[in-house]
Amino acid sequence: MKIRIKASVDCVSSAPVILDPNTADARLLLSDDLTGVRTSRNSQPIPHNPERFEYYPCVLGSEGFDSGTHCWDVEVKESEYWTLGVTTASNQRKGFVFFSTDVWRVTYGWTLGYRVKQKLDRVRVYLDYDGGMVSFSNPVTNTHLHTFTTTFTHTLFPFFYCYDSLKILPVNIQ
Repeated sequence: MKIRIKASVDCVSSAPVILDPNTADARLLLSDDLTGVRTSRNSQPIPHNPERFEYYPCVLGSEGFDSGTHCWDVEVKESEYWTLGVTTASNQRKGFVFFSTDVWRVTYGWTLGYRVKQKLDRVRVYLDYDGGMVSFSNPVTNTHLHTFTTTFTHTLFPFFYCYDSLKILPVNIQ
């Protein structure tokens, strides 16, 4: 219970997460405000740059974190397959190896990572960098999903695997 209460208090002052178009896989379409993403049937004609995902339909948040507490909500109700979490800036984004190391995540609809079994409308991601914790919850029901604890030593970025559509929402504390 302490985690959820602390997360709620800390989320009030968190800046919104926006997506980094330079990291988006070519099959992803980002919204104009860079808070939404959906999968396209066709690859987009975009530059092949070193930071771009080229195998998984993923995109990173534009801001990395190397201290403090941060929180963001993601609407997942329109997606049959999704994965949310954080990863290091140096994690390999080319080929099949991205999920091998330095990814702390929950997933729905496929088997990589901690699997959420129930269909959700929203997921809250709470990162306590200094405390070495990333926690996931259902903000609609205030239900804890999973927590990872470790010592973070590299800058972490929010990351989103999208097979249908996802939307980053303002954190709503009631």
